[in-house]
Amino acid sequence: MPAKSKHMERRKQRIANAKKNARLAGKLRRRRRLQASFGLLAIVILLTAGYLWQSGFFEAEEPADDPAVTETPATAPTDEPEEAPAEEPSESPADETAATPTEAATE
Repeated sequence: MPAKSKHMERRKQRIANAKKNARLAGKLRRRRRLQASFGLLAIVILLTAGYLWQSGFFEAEEPADDPAVTETPATAPTDEPEEAPAEEPSESPADETAATPTEAATE
């Protein structure tokens, strides 16, 4: 319905704009509330994960007396002997000088 005067036309326009702004403000308020909730949820998850990490929750625990697990010996057997005997020369340098004949003995 057309307005009877310019004053009424402006008044109708202001009321329409106020309703529009109220709707947009409600949408923004809901969006902000939702974003704040997700942000708070993310912070709670991070704090909980940090606490659990500090308390050792994520560390691997060794099973206690599990019969299915075979234990490996402390020293693994090897193909080579552990202590190889040191090879000693059959003749020491001192023995060589004693074994060589002297000039007096060869004459």
